[in-house]
Amino acid sequence: MIENTDSQRIHTAFMWLQRFCKEHATEKSPEIDESFDFTSPSSAWQTAQELLGVESHTLATMIADQYELETAKIKVKMTEDLLHYVPRKFAEQYTIFPLDFTDGVLTVACAHPFDKDMETMLEFLTTFHVKTRLAPPQVINNWIAHYYPDELISQKDIVIKSSSSQSSNDKNHLATDSAIVKIVSEMFLEAFLMKASDIHIEPYQNGGIIRYRIDGMLRIISEVPSQILVPIVQRIKAIARLNLAKKMVPQDGSVSLEMRGHDVDLRVSTLPVKGGEKVVIRLLIKSVVSTLEEIGLQTRELDSFKRLLQNSEGIFVITGPTGSGKTSTLYAALKELNTPEKCLVTVEDPVEYEIEGIAQVSINPEQHLTFSAALKSILRQDPDVILMGEIRDEETAEMTFRAAVTGHFVMTTLHTSDAITTIPRLMGLGVPPPIVADSLKGVAAQRLVRKLCEHCRQEGPAPDDTHGNRFKLALPKLSIHSAKGCDKCQQTGYKGRMPLFEIITITDQLADAIRAGEDSSSLRRIAAQSGARPLFEVAIDAVAAGQTSAEEINRVLGEAFWRAL
Repeated sequence: MIENTDSQRIHTAFMWLQRFCKEHATEKSPEIDESFDFTSPSSAWQTAQELLGVESHTLATMIADQYELETAKIKVKMTEDLLHYVPRKFAEQYTIFPLDFTDGVLTVACAHPFDKDMETMLEFLTTFHVKTRLAPPQVINNWIAHYYPDELISQKDIVIKSSSSQSSNDKNHLATDSAIVKIVSEMFLEAFLMKASDIHIEPYQNGGIIRYRIDGMLRIISEVPSQILVPIVQRIKAIARLNLAKKMVPQDGSVSLEMRGHDVDLRVSTLPVKGGEKVVIRLLIKSVVSTLEEIGLQTRELDSFKRLLQNSEGIFVITGPTGSGKTSTLYAALKELNTPEKCLVTVEDPVEYEIEGIAQVSINPEQHLTFSAALKSILRQDPDVILMGEIRDEETAEMTFRAAVTGHFVMTTLHTSDAITTIPRLMGLGVPPPIVADSLKGVAAQRLVRKLCEHCRQEGPAPDDTHGNRFKLALPKLSIHSAKGCDKCQQTGYKGRMPLFEIITITDQLADAIRAGEDSSSLRRIAAQSGARPLFEVAIDAVAAGQTSAEEINRVLGEAFWRAL
């Protein structure tokens, strides 16, 4: 937002108050036009009080009665979440204070009840409908001073740790006096505080839209006019070390920041589209590596996974689409295995999280440091556990299994539809069935689903919940909960995510079937006989436990879930 708090703006904004004084002035009142002070909202109200000979609360009541307005009343207990809707800088600039947020409507106290510019700007920043309540500016300023902490963006909130674009003027901080710099800084910090994984900035006719991916779903945060969108994109490109002059070619860059004491990497990608450049920013919080318990695996699958991790050699493969949490699960496994007695090495593209005590290699094809080349060198480094970011081709598959058969425990990822189809996929990459049977210790498939908000989830399916009613009809004995929506979850009904985790341990019987070249159906049947649960059974348990909804299961697993019931 661009500051405009000069006397000319205030003079224009408070002409209504001057007219109000003329209507209610007595004959003894001095000449109003000459004496009215438009220096600030407080001075305008103070002038009106003196001209009419009333206190501020009386003046507020008089104004409210004449214009049929409601006066402001503050909540007994203010919450920090409510203050985040209106940044302190904006509250001070427009003399407003947030009073309530209910059902997508933000109510604010203001000294100027006819300030449409303020309402438009606040609706633009928050994407909420705004209602106003009248209060004297002195009261609002007291509330701001009492309830607001220090400014949301301070010189210590966001610090550039590595970027060739930083200059002496920035002093390594994003929070400078530039309006555009502040907008970008607040966007980064807001996305971080809302636990967004990505920021999407996309142009459209006469402006652009900003969305955050939260719990796997994109949410519209704000719409911005083109005169603001273009400098926002330029600022992001500058701190990500991208070429500002190149707007017609895709670019990739990065910058390391420190936000509120957390190390955060921003991976920036630009793409020329109709109307300008689309920018997508991925936020990677380096310091956040969960344990296996914190990830939220079901007890049965967690126990199977922990037993599998006790292997000293062999290979474990986890599958799932992009964004299904595979990397987070493998990092949690690394954290479980990370002891002084073991040598752990990772090969990634790129390194997403830094873990103390683990040697992490980021591949660099330009310097001929590929997955296979890195693995050849790692095998000479006496590792106990190796994490390979992904099996991408036959060469990588061959090197990965060579490491597994020579006394190392290897974990890696692959893109397949479910756990059991990993086996024929590996054979398709040139790994002989006997090698797969001897080396493979376990396979897993993972999907992420949103968790129901604990504050507002409701028992039973809603009347219009098609999939909830469908689930209840198929499994009438199981309990079910559905999404409702409240202020805690921003009216979505969901807060946080959890994995659906299917894990198969390679038993002797299953290994024999792999050697014999059995098809996927036979392998799946043998796995089920050994106690492995398919994804749809894990999903049923999650719904029955009230952790997620049938609607969310349908979104993630689709018709395959219903066919399996």
